[in-house]
Amino acid sequence: MLKRSNSITALASAAVLGGAALVGLAGPASAQPACPDVHWIGAAGSGERAGALAGDGGMGRVVHKSYRDFAQLVQQDGRTITAEAVEYPAVEVPEDGGILDWADFMGSVDTGAAALAAQYHTFVTQCPTSQVVLAGYSQGAMVVHRNLHALDANPQLAAALLIADGDRLPQDPTINLGSATSVLGAGKGVAQDWPILAHAPAPLPVTMGSRTISVCDLGDAVCDYDPDAEDTMNPAAVAVHTSYARSAGALDSWTLPLYQLVEPVEIQDPVANQIEVNAGS
Repeated sequence: MLKRSNSITALASAAVLGGAALVGLAGPASAQPACPDVHWIGAAGSGERAGALAGDGGMGRVVHKSYRDFAQLVQQDGRTITAEAVEYPAVEVPEDGGILDWADFMGSVDTGAAALAAQYHTFVTQCPTSQVVLAGYSQGAMVVHRNLHALDANPQLAAALLIADGDRLPQDPTINLGSATSVLGAGKGVAQDWPILAHAPAPLPVTMGSRTISVCDLGDAVCDYDPDAEDTMNPAAVAVHTSYARSAGALDSWTLPLYQLVEPVEIQDPVANQIEVNAGS
């Protein structure tokens, strides 16, 4: 376990360094007084909310670029969009892999999952006819994933985007993108192989999977974890994990499919409907 912990530390360091070059990009649009057509809630990866890396709207480099590209498409068709980051520590992966350190890391994931649930509830209560998109990268994808079962029946959740998800299950009925799809059974998240991290033992419901995009490239140290590899976090695997959303000025492979999931729809306000029913009774 110590060997794996040290390897994951290398991954975390690479992820932090990988995001450092793009710090300073503009944050998400400020929330407007009126409810938007679409609202984006983004969860950063490990270490992406620490110190000088706390830019990108608090979402981290990968999720924030995904938001900016997605927002352009939404605004082009005349809809309004706002965004917020999941307010959680997004702590770095522990360096020495001690039990207490891993407990702190998992505490960060649990805190993020709870924060996302609370922020989602607050928003949909205030804006019951808006569509919502959830997005996360790496640890942030785990934060999102751990809410999807509970949100399956919520009509306002239009789509979810999981990039390099540590909770990824190959048998999930998600819309799978990335080179991991080229190999049958590939794309198992690292958390599914570690009892201390394990979550989501059952696949997502089809109704949730059909509006969830899961992006994973072959050899990714986190979402395509290989427990039999001699060095599970070798430089090549780390490079794959930190390579997402690097095409400045170009849409990523998941942007258009995500946009297509969030087509304009009319969502009924349950409170308004109840008032109408009471008035007519």
